Amino acid sequence: MNYKSQKGITMVSLVIYIVCFLIVAGTIGAITIFFYNNTSLLDSEVYSSAEYNKLNMYLVKESEQEGNSFVNFDNSGNMYTLTFSNGNVYTFDKDNNLLYFNKVCLCEDVQGFNVLTDYTTGKEVVKVKIDFSDKSYTTSYCMDV
Repeated sequence: MNYKSQKGITMVSLVIYIVCFLIVAGTIGAITIFFYNNTSLLDSEVYSSAEYNKLNMYLVKESEQEGNSFVNFDNSGNMYTLTFSNGNVYTFDKDNNLLYFNKVCLCEDVQGFNVLTDYTTGKEVVKVKIDFSDKSYTTSYCMDV
């Protein structure tokens, strides 16, 4: 018997190609999903860091302003207020998780805001702690009085 050479794709080789393609596509899909899920975590960290940087910029200006000093921190009720002698007021609205500079919304998603003062070094040091949903920041500002 003389068999002819059959050229082309057989059913077995076609099934092998399809299975290999599905394995490669599934692996790439799993890796892609893994990276996209982690970017959402990164987005929240970057967001809270940007919000903190805005507050930090304003408080650094407060501390560098000559003659400006800490006046009062009132944490009674649902509105916490941090007042400076130049008239600037930082208000934390606990109900809406917002932090305002005078009447302008400065930070969102604020879970906590606390201020402590320290005079042990002979200078006025204002320590600000701000909590976001994913991270907390504490910074001390030496007032230039």
